[in-house]
Amino acid sequence: MFWNPDKSLRRLEFKKPFTERYRVEQTSEITMSSLVIRTVTEWRWDVRILKTDDQYYNIELLSLDNVLLETNNPNMRDLSAFNNAFKRMYSELNMIINHQGELIRINNIETIQRKWAQVKAEMEAIQTKHDNMRGMIALNDELFNNVSNITEAVKGNEFFEIFFNVFMGVDLPGNKNLKKKSLFAQDFINWKYEINSTAHQADELIINVIGKPNQDFDKSWLKRAYGSFPITEIANRKPQVWDQAKYKIDKSSGRLLEGRLTKEEIVHEDFLKAKMEYYIIADNPVATPQQPETKVKTDSVQPDTRSGSFIMD
Repeated sequence: MFWNPDKSLRRLEFKKPFTERYRVEQTSEITMSSLVIRTVTEWRWDVRILKTDDQYYNIELLSLDNVLLETNNPNMRDLSAFNNAFKRMYSELNMIINHQGELIRINNIETIQRKWAQVKAEMEAIQTKHDNMRGMIALNDELFNNVSNITEAVKGNEFFEIFFNVFMGVDLPGNKNLKKKSLFAQDFINWKYEINSTAHQADELIINVIGKPNQDFDKSWLKRAYGSFPITEIANRKPQVWDQAKYKIDKSSGRLLEGRLTKEEIVHEDFLKAKMEYYIIADNPVATPQQPETKVKTDSVQPDTRSGSFIMD
C-alpha cells in the first residue's frame, strides 16, 4: 500500500514482487425472449509480479485451467471447447502494465504467434471436413500476424477487469470515469465509479467500488444497443444497469486476496436481461503481517517506445 503525501488519501499499488495463484468462478445468466442461458465457468490463474518501479509493473499471467462447470444449454459445452482452443494462444502472457492496470506492452508476442501457427496447422488439417473453417483461419491469421491486433485482443482479457478493476493507482477515496461495452456488447456505456477503502483487521484493506451510468440512454443509443433484438416488448425501454465490486487486499504488498464483481443489465425483466458475476480468491487468502518499511531497490521497467474465506455478499 502506497500512502499519498496527502495523509487523508491512499493509493493502492504493488509495492514489491510476489507470486500468487487464483481460482476465478464466473457465473452468467442471460435472458433473451423465452431463452434463458445460465453458465458457471472456473478459471485458474498463476499471477507473477516480476518487477515494480514508480511507473510500471512487469507481470506474467499463466492461465492454468478453463473449465465449464455448469450449463443449462448443451450447445454451450461445444462453444466453450471451441473458445478454449483459441484461448491457448493467450495462456502465457508477459506484460508491461502501468500503475492504473492498463496494458502498455506484451513482451512475448512471438510466443502467441507461435501458438497460433500450431493451432492453424491443426485447423488446416481438418478444414476439408468443415468448409466454414477457411474463413475462420483467414480471419485469425490476420489477427495474429498484427502486433496491434494482438495487443487489443489481450486488453479485452477478463484478467484486467477482475484483477485490477478500476481502483488501481487511484487516490482513495476517489472517482474514475470509464467507458465499457454493455453486457450485450452492442454499444458502450459511460460509467462513473465511486471507490472507497476501509481497514479490515490490522493487515487487510477492503475496497468498495460502486459504478453508476454517466449518460442518458436516449433513443439513438437504445437503437444501437438493442435494435438488433426482435423483441417488441423492449421498444424504447431504458435499461437498469449496475456495476459493483468488493475486494480484500493485503496492505503490505497490494496482493489481491479475495474479490467479487457483479454486473447487471435489465431492459425487460422477462424478455431481455443479463447478469455476470465473478468471484476470485487467492490460494493463500491471508495477509502478510506488516513489517517496518524498508526501501528496496528494484530494476527499472521501461515501456517499449517502438510501438479462512472472507465471504462477500
